[in-house]
Amino acid sequence: MWKNRRRIVALLGGAAVLLLPFLRIRGRSAARFDLPTLSLHFFGAVVPIDEFYLVLLGALFLVALTLWVTVVFGRLWCGWLCPQTVIRETGEWIASALPARYRRGGKTLLLLPFSALVSLSLLWYFLPPAEATRDLFRSPVLLGFFLSQWGVIYIMVAIVGPRFCKTACPYAMLQNVLSDRETLAVAYDPARPECLRCDGCIRACPVGIDIRVGVQRECIACASCIDACREATAGPGIAPFIAYRGTVLRGKAYLFAGGCLAAALVLLAAAWSRPDVRFAVQWEGKAGERRGNVYRYSVRNDSDQPVALALSVERPARLLDDPEVAVPPRGRVTGTLTVQGRNGTPEEILFTAEGRGFRIVRKAAFP
Repeated sequence: MWKNRRRIVALLGGAAVLLLPFLRIRGRSAARFDLPTLSLHFFGAVVPIDEFYLVLLGALFLVALTLWVTVVFGRLWCGWLCPQTVIRETGEWIASALPARYRRGGKTLLLLPFSALVSLSLLWYFLPPAEATRDLFRSPVLLGFFLSQWGVIYIMVAIVGPRFCKTACPYAMLQNVLSDRETLAVAYDPARPECLRCDGCIRACPVGIDIRVGVQRECIACASCIDACREATAGPGIAPFIAYRGTVLRGKAYLFAGGCLAAALVLLAAAWSRPDVRFAVQWEGKAGERRGNVYRYSVRNDSDQPVALALSVERPARLLDDPEVAVPPRGRVTGTLTVQGRNGTPEEILFTAEGRGFRIVRKAAFP
């Protein structure tokens, strides 16, 4: 039964989302936007906020991936992985173990702790899980975010439910643009007019549509109607009238897969080319009586090891401050340097930051 397969996928997906913030790689969370440092932690990599072009490239890859999946598999996301569908149906699944007269109320009650857990897990993607849970009732801001998210999530899964899928879901509208006759979708076989007319598919559909009249935007591809049709046709011993239909391997799918691969290669190339140590310098002002100019420098170390480097300037300019700089792992050091040019006049200066295994040259000029 497709229902059992969907439950397995839902449980695995839910477990991955809940446990991912607890997974640590190289001593850091596997997935979190760290608010204190304003940096993105992603499977061992750290992307500071001034390198968010990588996040934009990652978003471009996700857009390309979404387009490819939608063209090939239709609204499979909606019925199998969408949190709104998964949370609601998990509550129904557990409530089905209760006596029949308690199931409706039991589902409503179960969705309350489920929504709270989802709301709390969202906080874990911005603060360490232990810290977020410990400070939940100590910080008014944190508690406010938690309660607001809890309320919105509960309203979406318990009250709005499938009505959102039928009316306002932007992904459903995107599906209308991208899908074609070969996109994988739940469909009725119009070549077989001998439908049993049991209407089991309509009763099983969470969005209340009749799949027999054709593929519709409201369908979330959950396959509940396939299971209902299979049960109805098992007695007479005939094949179900409803099934997943479509062509996965085709020209359009290859085209979108190529775009997805190109976006992934651009992202990997950008991430691979990032230097571990970066050095920037700019003129800040005149040094006054010392007849020189003051330059502000910044050195950032994105590696997991401390870095020691020496700063120097091209002759005939002369550096008047200590050139040694030490930067901790994943740290940043800023400071000022006083540089005296030829006869004390301001001029273009070449700065060099040199350490073990790297040499960076930057140009700074009097504006």
